[in-house]
Amino acid sequence: MKQFKFLAMAIFAMVMSIGFVACSSSDDDDNNGGGSITSGKKLMSISEDDGATASFVYGEDGKLNKALRKVGDKTDYIDVAWNGNSITITTHASWKENPCTITLKDGKISTADDGESIQSTSYSGNFLAKTTGYYDKEYIWENGNITKVTDGEMAYTYTYYTDKVNKHSSIDIEDLRLYDAIPVEYGNLLLMAHPNLLGTSNKNLIKSVTRTGTSNDYTYNYTYELDSDGYPTKITEKSDARTTVYTLTWE
Repeated sequence: MKQFKFLAMAIFAMVMSIGFVACSSSDDDDNNGGGSITSGKKLMSISEDDGATASFVYGEDGKLNKALRKVGDKTDYIDVAWNGNSITITTHASWKENPCTITLKDGKISTADDGESIQSTSYSGNFLAKTTGYYDKEYIWENGNITKVTDGEMAYTYTYYTDKVNKHSSIDIEDLRLYDAIPVEYGNLLLMAHPNLLGTSNKNLIKSVTRTGTSNDYTYNYTYELDSDGYPTKITEKSDARTTVYTLTWE
C-alpha cells in the first residue's frame, strides 16, 4: 500500500452522516475516546516484509514514551511527553522538525500546533467528524465504522468484515487518513499506540479501501490472522501492483 504510508511521509517530508452507532470492543476500552487509553493490549511493534519496523516504548503508566522507525541501518524516533491535557511530540531524525503540542479536550485531540500551523479536530459526540487546517478532511460513519473520507475532490471508501471486531487500530490509522490530525512526521505512531485519542474507533476490521478522484486511484484488500484475544498478528494487504505483509506484536 504505502510501505507504511507514514514512512514515505517522513522520509520525503501518510460530515457527518446518519447512522452513527457507538460500539466498542467487549474487553478493550481503547474504542472509547475520553476514557482509558491504557486498557487492553499494547501494540509493541509492526514489521513489514521488507524489513522496515516500527516499535513502541511505554511508561509504567501505560502511555507511549517513545516510538522508533527503523529502515535498513537508519533509525528515527519520537519522544512523547504527557502533561495534563497536553502532549508534546519531539522528532529526532535527519531533518529538522519543530516539536508539536497536542491539546486534548475530554480526552480527545482538539488541536495540534507545530509552531507553523494549527490543525483542529472536531467530533460529533465521540465520533471523529472533521480535521481542518493545513489538511481538511471529513469523515462519514455508518454502523459504527468510517465508510468514507473526503478530501476535496479525492475520496476514500471502505468496506468491513462484519464478523471481525476491531480490538485496536494499527495500520488502519494510515488507511483512514487519521494521521492528518497530527501534522508532524511520525505523529501517527502516537495514534497507533493510542487510537482513542481520536474518539471512538471503527467497530470492525477494514476489508477494503478504494481511492477515487485522482489520476492514481487504487483499491487495497485486507486479510488478517488474529491471536486468541482477537488482536491482529498478521495483516496482508493486496493491490493489483503488490502484496505487503505486516506482522504485529502485542503485550
